Amino acid sequence: MKRKYPVLALAVAGLMAGGLHEAAAEGSVMGAPLVSEGISLGLGHRDYLNYCAACHGADAKGDGTLGEFLTLRVPDLTMLSKLNAGKFPEERVMEVIDGRADVKVHGMRDMPVWGDWFNREAADSGTGKAARELIVSDRIASLIDYLKSIQVK
Repeated sequence: MKRKYPVLALAVAGLMAGGLHEAAAEGSVMGAPLVSEGISLGLGHRDYLNYCAACHGADAKGDGTLGEFLTLRVPDLTMLSKLNAGKFPEERVMEVIDGRADVKVHGMRDMPVWGDWFNREAADSGTGKAARELIVSDRIASLIDYLKSIQVK
């Protein structure tokens, strides 16, 4: 079992680098300051595919290719509202994404803290603190909006 963790770490690092490559291809050239794209389902979907789908699956049903390396089953993100009496648990989802909440399936924060990652990407481009905070908050809000949009009714 322990042998799988280096493979998982390498796979996650490769996926993250792929996300950086895609961002560069879309115009946010490395070293150039980033600007907020605003809040949109398109941005949320793109970030979901780049950062979440490897574990949660492209359709968010918990069947991502890296899920087999985790100790517990990866949750189906399309069922969050249904499992919460029909209400999307927005605050909880935000806490998981930005790193304020630990996730049992990942142990002690093995799930990447995407808020920190988004901030690091923006900082690497030379973007000022206020702009970075706006970029991070818009990306997290977009990701949450995307997750809301795919909930099972």
